[in-house]
Amino acid sequence: LSIAAALVLVGAVAGIAQASGRIVERDGGSFTETFFDEFIFDLCGIETNTTHTQRWSVKVFEDGSEIVHVTRTFVSDDPRLPIEKGAGTTFIAPDGTRTVVGKPIQLIGPEGGIRLLDAGRVEFGDELTVHGRHPALDDILAGDLAAYYCP
Repeated sequence: LSIAAALVLVGAVAGIAQASGRIVERDGGSFTETFFDEFIFDLCGIETNTTHTQRWSVKVFEDGSEIVHVTRTFVSDDPRLPIEKGAGTTFIAPDGTRTVVGKPIQLIGPEGGIRLLDAGRVEFGDELTVHGRHPALDDILAGDLAAYYCP
């Protein structure tokens, strides 16, 4: 679930939209859920529950552009596993193109300290344009994340 959420955060298209006009709609909210973490079980063979906390805000402008901001945290009941945090802002142009800026994945090790920080700007369009530090991108696409998550 955490990787799917990260890919949703990162799953967007070209140049940052310049919002125009007044805000015509504003929304936001938050939730917290605890679930059996199949991702960790499949990856590490560890049975654990994870608590996911997420907050978001959405602004829609007169020209049809949108700005969506999301922050999320995943905390496992198993203290051997890292805490995962992520935050990103998606700029959606009136034509539907998207750009995401932020840090889709930050893993904090059980002893503290950053185990992985993936941050920058990603533009999705006809071609993927990546700016910034994305050390795990190849591992994410290959589904090989055990070195980051498993004890």
